[in-house]
Amino acid sequence: MQEITGHELSSKKAEYLKYIYMQGDVVRTTEIAAHFSVAPSTATKTLADIAKAGYVEQLPYHGARLTARGIDYARFLIRRHRIVALVLSRYGLRPDEACTEAKKIEQCISKDLTDRICTSLGHPMMSGCGEIEHDCFCCPRTSREEDNLESGQT
Repeated sequence: MQEITGHELSSKKAEYLKYIYMQGDVVRTTEIAAHFSVAPSTATKTLADIAKAGYVEQLPYHGARLTARGIDYARFLIRRHRIVALVLSRYGLRPDEACTEAKKIEQCISKDLTDRICTSLGHPMMSGCGEIEHDCFCCPRTSREEDNLESGQT
């Protein structure tokens, strides 16, 4: 599997990926089109482009679902968004403002920088946008997680 850099997709396509991930398994094309205020044909074309890149599987007459690669990338995108929003909130922005502003700049932030920011913040667990899910490449396991693994709990 290719390593994530953070610059694989345009910001609009990244938003599609995040939306599909947050909705769950299969998301109808009409739902995606309505959410992004575009024509269903536009959503279908965008999904086809994302599918060519290997992030989604299009299901004719049903919609789209993320591939394993798409799930990994969507998790990163959400993590990056929440970390950027958290940084912005520490400069006095309200959570809703931080979320809005993060959407404007997050595409410029690489995975490496996201990991470094996360580390410098002490691997935070929450931002104004929600829980921050950490990956094993940036964030060490907490002692509680290690204790659970040793005792057989997950």
